[in-house]
Amino acid sequence: MSTLMFPFSAPKPRARVLIVDDEPNIRMVLLRALADPAYELAEAASAEAALEIFVRDGADVILSDLQMPWMSGLDLLRRAKEIDDTVGFIMLTGAGTMQDTIEALRLSADEYLLKPFNLDEVSLSVEKALRHRRLVVENRYYQSHLEARVAEQAEQLETMFVGALLSLANAIEARDGYTGGHVERVTRYAVATGTELDLSAEELRNLWVGALLHDAGKIGVPDEILKKPGKLTAEEYEEMKRHPEIGAAIMERSSFLRPALRGVLHHQEKWDGTGYPTGLRGEAISLEGRILSVADTFDAIISARPYRGMRSPEEAVAELRRCAGTQFDPAVVAAFIRAMGKGFPLDPSVPTLPSRGTAVWELGSGNAA
Repeated sequence: MSTLMFPFSAPKPRARVLIVDDEPNIRMVLLRALADPAYELAEAASAEAALEIFVRDGADVILSDLQMPWMSGLDLLRRAKEIDDTVGFIMLTGAGTMQDTIEALRLSADEYLLKPFNLDEVSLSVEKALRHRRLVVENRYYQSHLEARVAEQAEQLETMFVGALLSLANAIEARDGYTGGHVERVTRYAVATGTELDLSAEELRNLWVGALLHDAGKIGVPDEILKKPGKLTAEEYEEMKRHPEIGAAIMERSSFLRPALRGVLHHQEKWDGTGYPTGLRGEAISLEGRILSVADTFDAIISARPYRGMRSPEEAVAELRRCAGTQFDPAVVAAFIRAMGKGFPLDPSVPTLPSRGTAVWELGSGNAA
């Protein structure tokens, strides 16, 4: 024997309607007029009692007399809207003034009906107030969920963006196998230095992106030059000097990367104007470029190369100080040394790099931590 299965639908909750009037006969008339399976009716003989019921049980619509002892209908309207500004409210009165009407509407009453009222008009007013409340509640629900969904999608895009950047940075670094971890360290040094220089969150983010991709232009440098163990010839060096411009050209094509372009383009410029690719000097060099120049040079000094050994952090700091005012911006060098003394702390306003080993250096340590 087969059984027919019907889709189950939960019963629609009944709308709760609260009737408030100090006259029992008025309450009785309204209770009869609104007797409907779709409504759950409640009554109160005073505004104070109605407020207690509303606080305890809530209501979708309140029908209230205007003039009642102790607390008026306007006071009830004001208090009810403070508790739930979506509640429907219909004011009933036999002796209201124009000022009362204006005040009721200012407090967002749905209707203002004069006694003796037409019961059909009351029923229609209740339905209208319920529809309005439902629309407001639904709109707020969808708005809150839309905002949450937008935030979720933005977070997903951010994750994809950061992942793509890290993959690209790792691919670039893989071409220079002997400088493993260089991008990670330079990025950390740069962000910590930028924090010391009071860069904004947006500026730090651009610096983070620029640090990750500061050597992106090396993609366009031939392997025989990039991986040459000895000193480059003049022609080879000219080819190597193209990498900031190549990196900037890559970033120019992306609206996501473009804000970080200056750091990549300027990280080989020098404070005295003897750098490349365009020989900028002083503050004509972007601050991002000046920061990356110091961070990149420091890491180059403390890293081993095929043509020389690794030098200590103390020696690297001494070199930065010696070249402050010629190769480097003195203020950036000072900020870098302050950040170094603090252990190059990560800044919470930029994404976290996946650590492949501690990149914190301390003065006097003589080696990597």
